Amino acid sequence: MSSKHLGRYLSHCITFGFVLGAVALGIGRMPAVAADPQDAPLALDRDTAMWLVTLPLSCVDKLHEPPRSRGYLYEASVTLKPDFFKTRAFYGCTDWHSAVNSTWTLVKVLRMFPDMPTARLIRDKLNEHLAADAIKGEIAFFNEEGNKAFERPYGWAWVLRLYGELRSWQDPDAQKWATNVEPLAKLLLERTVPYLKTLAAPLRIGTHQNTAYALRLLLEYARATDEKPLEQAVLERSRQFFAADFGCAPNVEVSGSDFFSPCLTEAALMAEVLPAAEFSKWLDGFLPRPNAPAFKTVATVVEMQGTPEELKKLDMEGAKAHLIGLAVGRANALEVIAAGLPPGDSRIAAYRTLATSLARSSIKAMYDAGYAGTHWIATYIVDYLISAHGEPATK
Repeated sequence: MSSKHLGRYLSHCITFGFVLGAVALGIGRMPAVAADPQDAPLALDRDTAMWLVTLPLSCVDKLHEPPRSRGYLYEASVTLKPDFFKTRAFYGCTDWHSAVNSTWTLVKVLRMFPDMPTARLIRDKLNEHLAADAIKGEIAFFNEEGNKAFERPYGWAWVLRLYGELRSWQDPDAQKWATNVEPLAKLLLERTVPYLKTLAAPLRIGTHQNTAYALRLLLEYARATDEKPLEQAVLERSRQFFAADFGCAPNVEVSGSDFFSPCLTEAALMAEVLPAAEFSKWLDGFLPRPNAPAFKTVATVVEMQGTPEELKKLDMEGAKAHLIGLAVGRANALEVIAAGLPPGDSRIAAYRTLATSLARSSIKAMYDAGYAGTHWIATYIVDYLISAHGEPATK
């Protein structure tokens, strides 16, 4: 290991050590929900935020693992890029999209609780990862042949969400980071609208390529930043892809490594696309009622058998982590669906009660997922808590 790479490794160890120390001291203690999932509150208060933010904070410097598979026909060698920490922003947290959404989590939590004990460390990490040269390196990567569709659309949507959060925050550091990220966001935005217009059909799956989930993040960004062409493209494609859908069957979910419910994810998108009355009518035909037998599997927590050693040997650790995160992914979608219904709709209370129960199950089990889960599930818990309870006033 070179001295430069050793330095990055030591920096990660110091960061991780600080995080563990914070947790051990109770600064970022895990909320009572883990010990008593039936009664504990789920609000995104300062203590809960502190506990959650330690997870992305401890992974942003942890390098992606090198590719493990060899080509079927061609041999390839793997070499770590020199000075990657100067020319890459999102090199941690196992994979690129997780590094992006973890960075969003750092920004979001810091914005809500700017005086938390880890605030200075978070700012230092954001200064490193969102430096102008690092973003220039990202742009250079995306302009290389073969990389122009890298992480499309899931990772792109998270970059835009990150940029939108920075852009709307009147904080000197945030405005500096927004300026740095803007060229990357603009590049991906320029490619997103043509991609959406070209897409022939949506991907209705429970993992990263789910079209409805990406469209929902893109719509959030478009409305927050008044990007009318993007908003129009998302609304048109959402209606074209999904407005005529009916009879979704959550009873035939789940696939083996889902962290989204395809039915609920589509319904959450349409909750934000359609006016409340129109959405209610659409939902009547799309999802079974909460008390229907076909809806019962939504409330079922899916567990994967096997010890950590057995799952590692079978390369199934990531699948287990996805299934643990599935519950909070469902919970977030249910909250969005409930918010899209007209006041007084009888489904609202049922959806929100179920969402709370599902979120608690993910929080309780998240450490069973190991690093394969904790580096990203924290982001989805933060997202759920905001959708369920709102967020503190921000500047």
